[in-house]
Amino acid sequence: MNLSPDKQVLCFTGEISQNMDVSLANDLKEDGLFVVRSHGGYLGPAVALSDMIRDRHATVVVYDYCLSACASILLVASYQTYVLKGTLVAWHYPRSDELCTFVTAPRAGEPTKLQRGPCRAGGEYGYTYSPMLTEFFKTRAVNPPISFPPDSLYVRKIVRNMYAETAVFHNIMWTLHPRYYPILFKAKIVYEAYPESQNEVDSMVARLGLKTQVIYDW
Repeated sequence: MNLSPDKQVLCFTGEISQNMDVSLANDLKEDGLFVVRSHGGYLGPAVALSDMIRDRHATVVVYDYCLSACASILLVASYQTYVLKGTLVAWHYPRSDELCTFVTAPRAGEPTKLQRGPCRAGGEYGYTYSPMLTEFFKTRAVNPPISFPPDSLYVRKIVRNMYAETAVFHNIMWTLHPRYYPILFKAKIVYEAYPESQNEVDSMVARLGLKTQVIYDW
């Protein structure tokens, strides 16, 4: 994390570590810029940093990639966000099938189902629908509480079909079409250019060297 000499631009790149020091954001001037790229990480520091960015009415600028907690938290940190062309913004379900996304025990003659549900405490990266997240989305969501992480019916269908084929969870992520943002988030999020196809997303994944599949939400 670095702050420009005039304190108008705060830049952050890297993982949101569990004990990340976010105090430098205190020195960002009012109405400055918060420029970010991150693979994600822990929610607690992400929320703390987002609150500081919002308090300063900073504009968020996302470049290259914003994944996981970056997409869920930092993307909607303040009141306005610009996503630069060629940037991959993607979400994923929690890493445990006990959190938010889980498999129902099949009844006789019925297939196993993948479904959503209330998150429970725990998880390696702290993915919980905790009071912290409830409070966070209270000021960021249009109609809190919202599904966490946000997705679309199309994405859920694809994930459900993938599970039905192999009976295992996949290391997958997804984009979310900007048409959903106004009904989910209070922040005004502007894409310089949202990806136009699955092929474009696949190319971005390859360029970034990600070892995961990213579903294109059209």
